[in-house]
Amino acid sequence: MGQRFGKSACAALLAFTALAAAPAYAQRAGESAVDNADDAFGTRIGNESLGLYSAGDARGFSPQIAGNVRIEGLYFDQQPALNERLVRGSAVRVGISAQSYAFPAPTGIADYRLRLPGDKMLVSGVITLGPNTSNNIEIDGQFPLVTDALSVGIGLSRLRNDDDFGVLSTTLSGAALLRWRAGDAFDSTAFYSRSDGCKGYGQPQVFTVGPVEPPHPPAGQSSAQPWQRGSCTDVNFGAIGSLALPGDWLVRAGLFRSTRHQERSGGELMRFVNAQGIGEHTAYRHPPLSNGSYSGEVRIAKTFNEGPRRHTLDLALRGRDVKRDFGGSATVNFGFDKIYTYIYRPEPAFAIGPTGDDHSKQGTVGLAYDAFWAGVGGIGVDVQKTFYHRQQVQPAPSTLVIASSATPLLYSAAGNVFITRTLAAYASYTKGFEETGPAPQSAVNRGEAQPVSFTKQIDAGLRYNLTPTFTLVAGVFQVEKPYFTVDTANRYGLVGNVRHRGIEFSATGQLFTEGLRAVAGFVLIEPRISGAAVDQGLIGPVEVQPKPRSILLSLQYQPKFWNGFGIDGSVNHSGPQFAHTNNDLKVPATTLFNLGARYNFNAAGVPASLRFQVQNVTDVDVWSITFTGCFCNRPPRRYLLTLAADF
Repeated sequence: MGQRFGKSACAALLAFTALAAAPAYAQRAGESAVDNADDAFGTRIGNESLGLYSAGDARGFSPQIAGNVRIEGLYFDQQPALNERLVRGSAVRVGISAQSYAFPAPTGIADYRLRLPGDKMLVSGVITLGPNTSNNIEIDGQFPLVTDALSVGIGLSRLRNDDDFGVLSTTLSGAALLRWRAGDAFDSTAFYSRSDGCKGYGQPQVFTVGPVEPPHPPAGQSSAQPWQRGSCTDVNFGAIGSLALPGDWLVRAGLFRSTRHQERSGGELMRFVNAQGIGEHTAYRHPPLSNGSYSGEVRIAKTFNEGPRRHTLDLALRGRDVKRDFGGSATVNFGFDKIYTYIYRPEPAFAIGPTGDDHSKQGTVGLAYDAFWAGVGGIGVDVQKTFYHRQQVQPAPSTLVIASSATPLLYSAAGNVFITRTLAAYASYTKGFEETGPAPQSAVNRGEAQPVSFTKQIDAGLRYNLTPTFTLVAGVFQVEKPYFTVDTANRYGLVGNVRHRGIEFSATGQLFTEGLRAVAGFVLIEPRISGAAVDQGLIGPVEVQPKPRSILLSLQYQPKFWNGFGIDGSVNHSGPQFAHTNNDLKVPATTLFNLGARYNFNAAGVPASLRFQVQNVTDVDVWSITFTGCFCNRPPRRYLLTLAADF
C-alpha cells in the first residue's frame, strides 16, 4: 500500500502540516457515521456514510431522481451533487422518521444539512490517503464577524481519485457561507459552492448477451481510451432563512440555483458480450450540455398549544423551473473487441449533432395539519395542488414541439400511537407526482426526456426503545410507480408498472457496555413488474437492479478507558440480482467485510484523529447491476488513512 501512495500522497501530508499555522474549523476530528446515525436507513457525516439506503437509492428507487431532496428541510431541485465543503451530512428519512416532514414523498426524503458557521473561530484540516494513489486535502473554516450575529464559513478541497481500475480524475471544490442572526427569532444563511472536475475517463459499460457474466476487470488497469477524458462544472447556490413571530408563528424560506455544465463528456460501451468476454465496442461523445434549475419553498406555520397537545397548521408554496439540453450525441463503432483489453485507437471524428431543449415548470401549494399528544401519539394530513407544464423542443432538423400539462391533487395521511411508553406503532399513505430521469447513455435515445409519473406508497410498522440508548424499528412498505426500461430495440421508455413490496428493520444505539455502538438492519424487497410487455414475454416479471435483500451490521467500540483508541467493523450483504430484463441471468449474492481503527488525541491542545480503514477485507469480486443491466465492478480490497485536526 505504501508504494502506491506515491509522491503526490507525500506532498499531501506535507501540505497538511502547514495547516497548524492557520486558525481552524468545525470539529472534523470527531466525525463518525456510527455516532450520528439515528437508524440504519442512511446517514452521511463528513466523509463517512453508513446505512441500507442513500440519497440515490431508497426502497429500490432514487429520492434524487424523484425530486425528494431537501436542504435543512426545505424543497430543493437538485441537479449536480452538493459538494462536501457545503454540506456537513445528510440523512434518508423513511417510515416513522419521514413523519416529521409536513409534506412527505414516496420512496423517502434525502435531507442535507449545511455546514452552518457558528460563533467560534475554527479551522479544520483533513488529509485522506488512499485508496491506491488517491489523496484528498480538505480545509474548512468558520470565522465570526459580529458576535452572535454575523459569521462566515469557507471550505476548499482537492481530490485526486484513483478508482482501483486505472481511472484517474481530479476535482477541485469550494464553498462559502454567510450566516446572519438576530437573537433567537431570525436566522439566515446564504451560500455558494462550485466543483470543477469530471476529468477522468471511465471504464466501458459492459452488457452481456445470454445468461453469462463477463470476467471481472483486473485491478489497476483501464481499457478506456485517453481521449475520452471529460470536464464539467457544478454550481449550487442559494439562501435559507427562518423567522419566529409572536403568537407561535414561524416562517421558513429557501431559494436555490443548481447547475451542471458538461464541457466535454462521453464514454464507451461493450455490448453483446459473450462468455469469452468478446463484445461490440462503441464509443460515444456528447456536445456541450447544460442543465439547471431554480427551486424554492416558503413555509408558514402556526402552532396551537393546549396542555399536552400541540396542533400545527402549515402552509407551503414551492416551485421549480428546470431547463436541460439533450440529444446531439454521436457514436463510433470499433467492431468486436475483448473487454478490459487496452488497444489504443486514434480519436475518431465524432459527428456531433444539434441539441434539443427540455423545459419544465412546476408550482405547488400545500396545506398540512399535524397534531401531537404527548404520551399518546400524533396524526398528520396534508393536501397539495400541483400545476405542472413541460415543453420539449426536439433537436433540429425536427420542428416537433411536445407539450404536456397536469394539475393533480396530491394528499397524504400519517399517524403514530404509543402502545406503551417505549413502543409506538405508525402508518402512512402518500400519493406523489414526480419526474422520471432521462434515458441512460446505453440507450439509443440517450438523454431523451421521459414522461412524469404518478406514484403512491403505503407503509406501517413499530418503533421500540429497547433501552434509553437503543432503538428498534420494523416496518413494511409498498411503493407503486410506472416502470421505465429499454425495449427489444434498446430504446428507453415506459413499458408497464412496478411495485416494490418489502420489509425493513433497523437496530441502532449503544449496546450492553459503555463505548459499544451498533448500527444494524436489513431490507427485503419484492420488485414486481406488470403490463403488456410482461404478458407478451418481452421482459421478465422481476425488475433489474433492486436487491431482494440487503443486510448491514456495523459495530464500533471506543470505551473511555482506551484513551481515545477505538476499533470498528462492518458486514454488508447483498442478495442476488437479475442482470437482464428478460430475467435469464442472476448474479450471485455477495458479502463484504470492512475493518477500521481510530485514535482521537490532542497534540499541543489541538483535537485530532487518525483513522485507518481496510475495505473489502476478503478481496471478493462483486458485481453491481444498474437499472439498465450494466455490469459495474465494485472496488477490490482497498486501504485508506485519514488524519483530521481542529485548530
